[in-house]
Amino acid sequence: MTVPTTTDTAVGPAPDPGPAAPARRGPLRRALPVLFPLAVVTGIGFALYGRAGELAALVLRPGSVPYLLAALAANALAVLCSLATWRTLLADLGPPVPGRTATRIYFTSYLGKYVPGAVWGVLAQLRMGGAAGVPAPVVLAVFLLNLIVAVLTGLAIGPVAAPWTIGAEAWWLVLPGAVTVAWAVRPALLHRLATAAARLARRPAPTARASDRGMRRAMACATASWLAGGLHLWALAVMLGAPPLTALPVCVGGFALATAAASLVVVLPDGWGAREALLLLALTSVLPWQEATAVAVASRVVCTLSEVLVGGSALLLTLPRRSRTSPSAP
Repeated sequence: MTVPTTTDTAVGPAPDPGPAAPARRGPLRRALPVLFPLAVVTGIGFALYGRAGELAALVLRPGSVPYLLAALAANALAVLCSLATWRTLLADLGPPVPGRTATRIYFTSYLGKYVPGAVWGVLAQLRMGGAAGVPAPVVLAVFLLNLIVAVLTGLAIGPVAAPWTIGAEAWWLVLPGAVTVAWAVRPALLHRLATAAARLARRPAPTARASDRGMRRAMACATASWLAGGLHLWALAVMLGAPPLTALPVCVGGFALATAAASLVVVLPDGWGAREALLLLALTSVLPWQEATAVAVASRVVCTLSEVLVGGSALLLTLPRRSRTSPSAP
């Protein structure tokens, strides 16, 4: 049965219904802006839980403060390079987004990695990207390509540590590097990988495509991020007695490989535990077991602190400005 929307007996103009009432949001959507930050803070607390004693012991070591500050600065630079990777892809794929807005979107989702499950970062980018006028397919394509670029470049740098950690038998680890070089030459191949990943996740394939130049710039920024991140681990290892020259490739390659591999373990906040286990395999080639364990723990603390400091500062600096309206004339 069809329900009529107008009547033929009405006389005169129809009354003005007035402005449409805004759609009501459900309880969960109204609570999300509060629950999400609380979940992030809880995840950060979980990552730092029980580490205060180890950090205090490191700070109290003679001459350790310069090394710790250098480690914090190096990883802060790595975080900024990761922002540059994501913004490069967003600028290449989507409509223009103000720098303040793009930075706020990225760091909101970035700190969301401390919440178990990879879906929270995607949801944050979808919600905030949509509010900034970025279509959902573009947001998903940027998120997926950013993840692929980060993992591929990390796996490509990882084999740098192989000669010192595994030996000559690790020749096969050069394959990720060869694959990454091939993708740098032919960036269009990454879109096929993104399509395959979306198919495995039972999601629609991304329709937005990045240019070859944009992909190469994103890969360069991601590589710079891994190199800077490895320097933070190197500073901590040298602080505890590792030989500087030998420890440099071990720390750079080991950090990239461990972090890239652990990022795929989505059930743990920021790969907690998995990254430390992989780092130990590399660090024990240049340090005794006890010192290697201390460096792995210190790395988690330093990374968390630098990410919170950089991300929190960025969110504070990009707070929405309140519009000042002049009072109406009488």
